[in-house]
Amino acid sequence: MVNEYIREKDFENMMRWLDISERHSAARKNAPYILNYYRGQCCLECGNEEKALEYFNLCYAENEDYIFTRAPFCYEFFNKNLDNPRDLPRTEEDEYEDFVLSIGLKDWQEFFLTKDPEFYYEILDEEDDYRDEPTREQQNGLEYLEKNQKKILENMMHELLKQYPGLQRTYGYSEEDKPDFMPDISRIQGFAELLLPTCFYVTSVIQDGLPYIGFGFSCSWDSEHGLGIMTHRDRIIKTGGADTAFDTWSAEEDIKTKHK
Repeated sequence: MVNEYIREKDFENMMRWLDISERHSAARKNAPYILNYYRGQCCLECGNEEKALEYFNLCYAENEDYIFTRAPFCYEFFNKNLDNPRDLPRTEEDEYEDFVLSIGLKDWQEFFLTKDPEFYYEILDEEDDYRDEPTREQQNGLEYLEKNQKKILENMMHELLKQYPGLQRTYGYSEEDKPDFMPDISRIQGFAELLLPTCFYVTSVIQDGLPYIGFGFSCSWDSEHGLGIMTHRDRIIKTGGADTAFDTWSAEEDIKTKHK
């Protein structure tokens, strides 16, 4: 429900459902700085920058490093508002707009019922640092994504649907909380209300002229770790927490396995 109200830019109901979600025992296991970060991210995605900054400041006051390990669009926004901004890669304010990269994915917009047709992405170099321009192979990957966006999305959601019952058992939500956080799903369209794309990563790991690309999502069942899926072409390599989207180890292992 939180993601649904973020998509609708309904701030009041989004905050109401954040309050409801934090009553769950799984949420109470998280440190306050984690909960404040997540609230800040939701507020920023919902368009309320003032409230987002308030929660990010609470997170930062308890743990100064945590926010800088999370989604780039969050720490870049927060860093601009610090009295003493950190020296982050690609974050000089006068160049800010240059490295906010986005791509229009109409099929994704329709699936996730979002009003914003643009989805953010990052380009990674061999050291997993950000780069301003894609290589030829990385550009090929972006073009492949645009042309095959529907199939890539459907393949990811079908793979997640296969894994979902096991995830439900792992998270173990009670029958009372399950409908709100991890309801039973029989069709991939059910994920449209539980997931929201955050950022994806065009890696420097190349096979057959195309890069491995990882996709990050916020998800209703795990506000701390989110969801990440690594892909190559329209093939699913690995699913896991949000860090799977930029963890190139799984991509490198896939190449090794293929060439054995």
